[in-house]
Amino acid sequence: MTAWLSEDLVVDEEKFNSAAKRMNDLKTRTNTLRETLLAMYNELVGAMNTPAGKELQLEAKTVLLKPVEDMSLVVGHISDTLNKIIGSGYYKDVFTGFEELSNLL
Repeated sequence: MTAWLSEDLVVDEEKFNSAAKRMNDLKTRTNTLRETLLAMYNELVGAMNTPAGKELQLEAKTVLLKPVEDMSLVVGHISDTLNKIIGSGYYKDVFTGFEELSNLL
């Protein structure tokens, strides 16, 4: 082990499992929020049937829904990635390779 690496790196599968579950829960809550906002947006559209209301509708959809949709995509990607690496040994292989490389130096 090199001098600059003073502690072993440990991969904790239990924490990966916990993180994956929490990310999946966050994805579900984000999608629920999106559906709630969409319902509110649709009610707003029905209440504002005027030329000025049409402009507000376009802006409201961009401001209200787009960030939540983007967040859902990011959270979904993180959740999917965590689920792919759990149990695959991916990080363990990375650390094993690092240790082998360090031993060669």
